[in-house]
Amino acid sequence: MKPVRKLLSSFFICLLLCSAASASQPGTPDELAAFKNFAIGWVVKLNKSHIKGFSHMEIVLQKDGNYLARYHAISPDTISCKVKRTSAKSKGTVGLLKYIETIYESTGKTPQAARANKFKPVKNIRITEIFSNSGKGWR
Repeated sequence: MKPVRKLLSSFFICLLLCSAASASQPGTPDELAAFKNFAIGWVVKLNKSHIKGFSHMEIVLQKDGNYLARYHAISPDTISCKVKRTSAKSKGTVGLLKYIETIYESTGKTPQAARANKFKPVKNIRITEIFSNSGKGWR
């Protein structure tokens, strides 16, 4: 029951932030630049710590006896950012970060060969994250 409650709470917070942002003015060029810098750093952190990232590559033995190597990565080229001021009395901004997470796969006769062979993108996942800044940095 607790995971459902957390999910619903997150959903309602997200709705509140989105509604506050949609009824507001676009952020300034300086606010957008600051958010873009934050977003790039965020994506770098995600790529380094991703549980299914390159450094935590998944190697799976297939039915045919070959090995499949798989990892997830986010290309900084796919980052898109928007910043809006909230309509709340306390000044603040909401940042929308959109990016594409790509799943890469390679196969080989051994785990080492699967890691060493050329990886091909097999799936793209579009992701949107919402951050807020009330003057204390992006959260």
